[in-house]
Amino acid sequence: MLSERMKRKMEGEPSLLFKGFIASKNNPYNADTNPTGIINLGTSENLICSDLVIPKMESLAKFSPQDMTYFPRGGVTGFREELARFLTHRAKSDITLNHEHISITNGLSSAFCFLSFFVGEEGDQYLIGAPYYGMTQQYMGSYGGLTPIELPDGGSIDSMKSALQTPGHSIKAIVLLNPQNPTGEVYTKEYVLEVMGVAKEHSLHVIIDEIYFLSIFEGETFESCLSYTQEWPDPARTHFIWSFSKDFSMSGARCGLIYSQSEVLHNAYNDKMAFYHFVPALVQRMLCRLIQDTTWVDNYLTESRSRLRDHLEIVTDTLDRIEVKYSPPKGTLYVWADFSPLFPDPNHPTSDHANSIFYGLIDEGVYIPSSGGFNGPDPQYFRIVFAVPKQELLVAMDRLVKFAERQRGSSGSVMNNPQ
Repeated sequence: MLSERMKRKMEGEPSLLFKGFIASKNNPYNADTNPTGIINLGTSENLICSDLVIPKMESLAKFSPQDMTYFPRGGVTGFREELARFLTHRAKSDITLNHEHISITNGLSSAFCFLSFFVGEEGDQYLIGAPYYGMTQQYMGSYGGLTPIELPDGGSIDSMKSALQTPGHSIKAIVLLNPQNPTGEVYTKEYVLEVMGVAKEHSLHVIIDEIYFLSIFEGETFESCLSYTQEWPDPARTHFIWSFSKDFSMSGARCGLIYSQSEVLHNAYNDKMAFYHFVPALVQRMLCRLIQDTTWVDNYLTESRSRLRDHLEIVTDTLDRIEVKYSPPKGTLYVWADFSPLFPDPNHPTSDHANSIFYGLIDEGVYIPSSGGFNGPDPQYFRIVFAVPKQELLVAMDRLVKFAERQRGSSGSVMNNPQ
């Protein structure tokens, strides 16, 4: 019944991220109705600002006859113009961004899918530092048929140059996630420009995913690539992507964008592909009104960052108590933690042991994905999402401590809930 190409798409095991997501959806924690259910600390969503976003979005949901008709493939009138103003301000752009350089997509995954189709042929490759968000591989592969060349040192310039000199490769692009997912690392302007320089030398596209750039903590430094567009070595092959999903706590709204100075890209998208990536007109108009309210956006982003930092501290306090090291993120919704003390042999962690811990945590009632979900070379690392309601996070941390004590064979008492 299935076509051969569909069968090929369905080959292989579901990803670790998908397995954990489904397990938590099938048995979701609820303090009143299902207190033994699974708490999802694996799916990166901001679930702690709904009280701010929902009333605002409800106030913006005003239907008009225009919302019931087809609209220009580039987007509803005025939305791209407003997005250009928004990004110029929020990313501290060195130029006034042109709305003609923006195409609207059905979320960031949709942007990746189109770009994979645009930059290369089926069977071509792209460079990406490992570990990295595992679904990137699906976005780039399922649609455009591109495969990753993973750089296990995180994506150093030397490893990129080495891969580009390896015979038999057909590399068409470099993908950067900044801030990095899952480590939370922030790439410097100098590094990004050096990557762009390598790309120009080899006529490669650069795709820069900055989906968390407005979730950087106060006092930390982040330079969006949009803040130095005049220094891009090859503007026609440089593509910035972002969506409302993470920074604005609305992954269900499914609205993202591509900023590129390539006229060819936007013509190809709008003429041939946009029809399959549309965002509903009503959603576009609501988001247009949202970002026009700069006072609300200012207040929202300040509060969101504050809440995220508070929740991060709950997690890092717990990790300190169970003597698990971590990489302090400068923002984002997650922390990258070294669970090697929980392995049978902390000095020789294996993927099998990582899987055992992953499923053990599921049995404990917490979904926390291991490095395997991010194609990471070091199996002992796990990514913990902290942007969940506080009561759930406290329960999850209590469960993590109980699990850690059992892993170590400890008879010690369970920690007190961090406040």
